Amino acid sequence: MMNLELIIAMGAIALALSFDFVNGFHDTANAVATVIYTKALKPAVAIAVSGILNFAGAVLIGTAVAKVITKIIPQDSVSLTLVVAVLAGALVWNVLTWWFGLPVSSSHCLIGSLFGAGIAAGGMTGVNWAELNKVMMALLLSPLAGFGGGALVTWVVLSLTKKTDVDRQPRFLRWAQVMSSASVSFTHGGNDGQKTMGIITLILAAELPQFGYRLDHVPMWVMIAAAAAIGLGTTIGGWRVIRTVGTKITQQKILYAQGFGAEFSTAAISYAASLMGAPISTTHTLTSAVAGGVVPAHGLNKLNLKTVQLIALAWLLTLPVAALLSASSYTVLHQILPFGPAKQGLAVRGAHR
Repeated sequence: MMNLELIIAMGAIALALSFDFVNGFHDTANAVATVIYTKALKPAVAIAVSGILNFAGAVLIGTAVAKVITKIIPQDSVSLTLVVAVLAGALVWNVLTWWFGLPVSSSHCLIGSLFGAGIAAGGMTGVNWAELNKVMMALLLSPLAGFGGGALVTWVVLSLTKKTDVDRQPRFLRWAQVMSSASVSFTHGGNDGQKTMGIITLILAAELPQFGYRLDHVPMWVMIAAAAAIGLGTTIGGWRVIRTVGTKITQQKILYAQGFGAEFSTAAISYAASLMGAPISTTHTLTSAVAGGVVPAHGLNKLNLKTVQLIALAWLLTLPVAALLSASSYTVLHQILPFGPAKQGLAVRGAHR
């Protein structure tokens, strides 16, 4: 292997871990926004616990999602140039939306980037459409499930406790919400952390098959590195997005029952998706669940429609914008980096022999 190629491969792995880190602080709000704004936990404690559990979830839940990520681009189209373009497109949109405090999905960023770079590299055959359709279905259904789950669980809890006054909520709900927040952190790490594991596995199988790396196995060191990156990113605490989720979706203070309903349903959906190998958007599942919980708690008219519309717009724009960014990145990088898909495709196939 050329020294330049090895250096760029290592740089691509570092870029993947950077994306994972940004994913962590961008998505801190998933688990801690409601638990902070109901005052169930102090911010520093909530963020620290979330970081630890994101790490644990990424290591312990498995690698089914990571293996799906490696299948979206056909093996013959895989190249170092393509992977770098995917990461560049996803990272740019992730950072930009964080700057404006928009809770968008890192999963959408990555899937959109894979699609854009794949098309730029191989045309209509540059994407595995069967796998992409499965992923798109999961990304579409998870926010709907989150809204319904958040509304249902919140309604059940409020029906049992008969308390909707923010100052008269049963104290046991505070601890129930702490546990549900912890479960979101754990399952978020398990689902989102795997996406970076999949990208690094793709790089290793394409560039270093002679060392035994292959697409159907995620090395333990990759799992730990990705888990550490997302966990560390989470501990930074993305306050711009935390404020949006905690204060701008509803016009009323969030109740313990709402926080529990949103987090419990999000954790259940995320865990099930991880076991099935479905890379869902924890961000949009959680924000939808928070919005769903507003309905039984305060009424539909207490939803902040402006914020909901901005989140929905970001949901719609993320896939095509990330695709455009990665396709543009690939077009530029393809003229600079001398690594074509044919060579990498042969290397990946050789990894299975």
